[in-house]
Order: sequence, then C-alpha cells, then structure tokens
Amino acid sequence: MVKNHWKSTFMKMQKRTNLVMQFSSFLCLKEESSSLITYWKITPELEQNMRQLLDQQEILAEEDDLIAQEFLEWLRDNQDNLKKKHLIAYLQESCFFATKKVYQRFKNCWNIFTWQDYFQWANLLLASPTKLLAKYNQSLRYKLTTYARSKIESQLIDRAYQYMGWERASDWGLLRQLKSGTRKKCLQIIGGLKDSDLEKYLLVWECFNVVYSSKTIKKNQKLPPPSANHFLKITQEYNFIVKNKGANLPNINQEECNLIISNCIEFARQYCSPKILNSGEYTENLVDQVNVNVREEKELQKEEYNQVDTILTNAFYELDLTQKILFELWKGLQLTQTEIAEIMGVNYGEFVREQYQVTRQINSTRQELLEKLVREILADSQITITKQKFKELKNPLDQWLQEYCKEVLSQKITEIYQLLSDNEKSTIMNNFQEKNFTDSDTLNHDLNPLAKNLKTKLIEDYQLFFPETNHINLCFVHLVEDWFINNYPNFI
Repeated sequence: MVKNHWKSTFMKMQKRTNLVMQFSSFLCLKEESSSLITYWKITPELEQNMRQLLDQQEILAEEDDLIAQEFLEWLRDNQDNLKKKHLIAYLQESCFFATKKVYQRFKNCWNIFTWQDYFQWANLLLASPTKLLAKYNQSLRYKLTTYARSKIESQLIDRAYQYMGWERASDWGLLRQLKSGTRKKCLQIIGGLKDSDLEKYLLVWECFNVVYSSKTIKKNQKLPPPSANHFLKITQEYNFIVKNKGANLPNINQEECNLIISNCIEFARQYCSPKILNSGEYTENLVDQVNVNVREEKELQKEEYNQVDTILTNAFYELDLTQKILFELWKGLQLTQTEIAEIMGVNYGEFVREQYQVTRQINSTRQELLEKLVREILADSQITITKQKFKELKNPLDQWLQEYCKEVLSQKITEIYQLLSDNEKSTIMNNFQEKNFTDSDTLNHDLNPLAKNLKTKLIEDYQLFFPETNHINLCFVHLVEDWFINNYPNFI
C-alpha cells in the first residue's frame, strides 16, 4: 500500500433516490485530474429484477429501508443471489460514509492507507451482508443503513488495526509496545495532557514498562494483567524517582497509579484505533429473549426496548445538572476527561477540577443509572443480579448514553438551525457541499456557524468555559457534521 496521492478533500457522492437505482447500482471510482470522482454504475440484471419485483408487487414495503429489511429477513432463512446483490447495492451509501469517516480519523495517524484501500475493504465486508448485519434488530429505531455504516466503520478500524500489528496486543502489551515519542503524542493529542500532568503520566508509563514484564509469555500470546504487587512496585518506583532524581512532580498513591495506567490504556487505544461505537447494539443483553415465534419476539423486543429507554431517560432526567453536563460533554461531544475537568473546573470546581475526579463521577453516575435500571426492570424479571451481570450491562449502558447525549445536543443544533435566516441556511449547505468541515483548514468557525453557535449556547446555558483548542473545535465540528448527514443526506 502506498501513500495517498489524491487531493485531501473528500469526494462528493450523489445519493440515489429512485428505488430501482438504489437496489441495482454500485458506486465506482474513477481517476480524473489527479483526483478521484464517484459515479453510479447500474447492473442490468438487477435493474430488470427490481422492476419486476415492484411491478408484480412481490415487495410489500414502499420505503427503501423497509424493502432492505425485507430482503435481509428473507436472506437470513433462504438462499437468493439476486436479493443478496440488491441488498449489497442498497448499502453502497453506508459503505461510502463509513469509508469517509474512518479515513478522516486515521489519515493523520497512519498515512499509509489510501481512500481506495478503505473503500475496497468496506465492499469486502458488504459481500456477506447477512454476516455483517447478523445482530441487526429491525424492531429498534435504527435504520438499516445507519446500523450498517456503524458496523462497517468498526470493522474497518479493526482491519487497519490488524494490519498495523496491534491485533494481538492486550492492554498491557499495548502500553509496552508504544515507543517513548509515541507515548508523548498519545497523551498530548488524545489525553489533552500538558506540563506537569504530562510529565507525571509519562513517568508512570515508563515505570510500568520498567517494572512489568512476563518472560514466560510466548511471542504471539497476550500479556496477562499485572498483579497488585506490580502496581505497588510501579508506585514505589515512581515515588523513588521523584524523590531521588530531582523530578519536580508530586508523589502518588497506588490508587492514583492504577487510575493513571488505566487512562494511558484508554488514550493508547484511541490513538492507535479511534473508537467508533456500534450504536445499533446497545440494548443487547439487557433482557433475556423469550422462546416465542418471530413476530411475537420482535414485538416483545420493541416493548422491552421502550421500557429500558423510558427508565434510563427518566433516570438521566433526575440526575443533577452537573452530572448531565459531564455526560453531554463526554458522551455527546466526545471530549477527553482532561478537557472536561478544565471546562467544568471554572464554575463547577466543587464537582470536578481534576481528571481523576471526572473518572470518579462517571463511574458513580454509571452505577446510579445501572441500579435504577436493575431495580425497575431486571429485578422484576427475576434475573439474578451478580457482579458479572453489572459488568455486562456497563457497555450497553454506555451505548445508550452515547446515543441519548448526542440526541440532546442534536436537538440543540436543530433549534439553532431553525432560527437562522434562509440565506444563512443556504450558506451552510453550500459550505458543506464545497468543503469538509473536519479538514484542518476549515476549522475556522466562520465556515461553520452551527458549531460556533452550539458552543455559545452551551456556554450560556451551562456557564461553561471552553479553551480555544483545535481538538475541542474539532469535536463540535464532528457533531455538526453527523447532524447534517442525518438530517440532510442529499446535500452530501
């Protein structure tokens, strides 16, 4: 694979609106003037079959997403090569947007994969649509295209991650594999650390690598978790260096050492493989499935989802304002915990001022929400609640929080957009078509008034202070971009 020689701006793609085209054409790439353009190529066999299915009313649904769901349900129980190809054709937009998102996230970190590489990988994933969409549940609120895009994004990251040789790295192995220069970039870019906090984290990380090793582990095996004694020795090694080698840093205890190493793991994972959450899966494992026929099972799943959603929505509403703000910043905007501490520390210093306090509040609020969920639904279902069950529920809860908090902020963006004049709306749409808001040269908020106005609204509503950093601006821009894609896909 070679470095990408194409222009850095993303290609434009004209979305399909005709049902026959949506299920019969494939997105193709063509080189033109040292850049790539996209175009749709229709497959005559699929076009003829789709027209026949529609004319003979063999397809009951009228909306494209429902037709795709109908094809998927059929393919789960039957072999049909044409329906399979129809479904693959329909998901081409998901393939395009997933490629765009992952390429943008990775290009500054690993400039070795081309746009075409990711697009080819995405189409290989689409070649087995029933496998890709095995856990899709149409009774939930997610469109098939949204779910497919999320799955493709996640698996594209895995593919790039695997190619870079990180697939066998456990959390502990990953910490040991990163070189010192990469560690510093990781903590600065992802963790948002600087000055003494950065030096403290780097020293703890270095002490971890000095103290922890396992000579009995073979080359291709994952490192096991460090023991409590390892963490104690890491703490002692850090404090020894601080005391005896003139390092102008504070001492730490074992609990703080554990927290710093845990944060280093999270930052390292995001640096090597940015997280893209699978929003379509967050209700999995929340309730046991009942052995009933397919239609009754789907109705039950929908009912159970509504129960869980209602309980968690009410539980989140009852949280303190500071807790809500924290999660909107963390899960909605996807800011780092260090950034959140700096943002909230100005006017909410009694709640959080340091990064470790943010972590503590997150864990405490998670526990509070889980306990309410367990009390109101799981306990009524006579499910035994164990520590393992709580652990299993943390990820689905985080998925729910991600969607809920993004939706809260998206509603604010909608309100801001509706107050704009027609000329302002037109300018935004034109800018979105002409430029990618996440490119470094377009972070100027004059080009993105929605991001600017959203930041202003949060400052006014919550009395927050936002440092003027590239990463924070980028988080606002990414959120607005997602909002625009979801609300105005035909302008992409």
